[in-house]
Amino acid sequence: MNNTVTVLTSPDNNSEFIINPRRAAELNIITKKSIYICFGNQKRYVDIRISDEVLYTNILISKNLMEEMHLPPYPTYEIAINENELIIGPFIGLLMSKENRRLKASFLEKMMVYVKKYSELHGAVVVFALDRIDIDKQIIEGYCYNPIENRFEKGTFPYPCAIYRTIGLNGTWKDHFRVAIGDKLFNSQYFSKWKMHQWLSVDTEINDHIPYTVLYKSEQDIFDMLETFKKIYVKPISGLRGKGIFQVSKDNALYVFKHRDNGSNLTDTFETKSEASEYIKNILANGKYIVQQAINLMNHEGSIIDFRCIMQKDQSNSWKCNAIIAKCSGTSSIVSNISNGGTAFDAEFMFKEVLHLSDYKSAYILNEIKSFAFHSCNKLDELGINCGTLGLDVGMDTNDYVWLIEINNRDPDPTIALDINDVKLYYELKTNPLFYAKALAGFKSF
Repeated sequence: MNNTVTVLTSPDNNSEFIINPRRAAELNIITKKSIYICFGNQKRYVDIRISDEVLYTNILISKNLMEEMHLPPYPTYEIAINENELIIGPFIGLLMSKENRRLKASFLEKMMVYVKKYSELHGAVVVFALDRIDIDKQIIEGYCYNPIENRFEKGTFPYPCAIYRTIGLNGTWKDHFRVAIGDKLFNSQYFSKWKMHQWLSVDTEINDHIPYTVLYKSEQDIFDMLETFKKIYVKPISGLRGKGIFQVSKDNALYVFKHRDNGSNLTDTFETKSEASEYIKNILANGKYIVQQAINLMNHEGSIIDFRCIMQKDQSNSWKCNAIIAKCSGTSSIVSNISNGGTAFDAEFMFKEVLHLSDYKSAYILNEIKSFAFHSCNKLDELGINCGTLGLDVGMDTNDYVWLIEINNRDPDPTIALDINDVKLYYELKTNPLFYAKALAGFKSF
């Protein structure tokens, strides 16, 4: 069955839905006299009229219903049946800003990347901002993609069936959307490094792959960890891009603190515990931190190597590993982040062309990383964390053992694909979340 349709306005204002008989038979509604029509969170009970005069590729809805439901006629829609509901969609919202003033023409031009695969996606794709939401009427003012004009067109719409957000939301907004559309707002629950540790460490299989970690409370936590591991990391629990991270080690009687600041590698050394203690109090005075065991990661010519494993859900609601990218730190750097001087490589290229590993060893490491990533993502699903795209930073130590470094869950940056000059991958990473949104919107593939 060709599932795409064009929605046309019927010439009268009766609350009815007109459909071709072959289409009605394929949808198994040929004997029905009435049905619910759903668009976003709008739902109307209408009469069904079956007519040979309507083309198979069209459906007709009365003008008053189109207006009441704020249903734009220009998208190419699909239709799905859920018991006695006919869903017109998919209707996907892209919550991209807190302020509508940012959604200028230049911004909307950048949003075109999300509809690059519109011929497979279909439906209403609406970009909107928080300050153009009417929570009482549950309608939004935004910009819907018009495939005919190949641009985003301003309009008023109901709440979408699924929302992909890239901005931070407070608890009030999250609760509002969950009540309004159910658990279809994804990548909305940001979790810190410490929260990730608390959640995943209860899984015995994952816990063995998480470096020993404590929540920083006083400088004594650092000294205690140094007695056990000799080298540790102190990380902001909500830090991004490797900012604010310190590597701490004890070299005989010396306490050595390494970090990056303004693109430079800095080292501070103290001869006494009291001096080190004062230093710790000063640098960790603001914010919350974790103290974590340092792992002896694989390296190349003194530069540490870890991996960004990009996991995304598809239209079947299943996790897929869409890329594994190696990150090699800059010279003497304690972090591998690209924004902090690191270099990105395709993981397979890194193994074979840089590290000169055998095909067997390369395949083994890739499989270990993927297996661990799938297990971690499935565990988050079990915990009720609705994510459609995740960036897992994992490391492989010198004994070929996988370690979880952190999980980027707010809006993993797809530009890492451009760091390895893979433009096609970049576009795929940008558009893939919308196919998971399509599944949430009632158009899951099997």
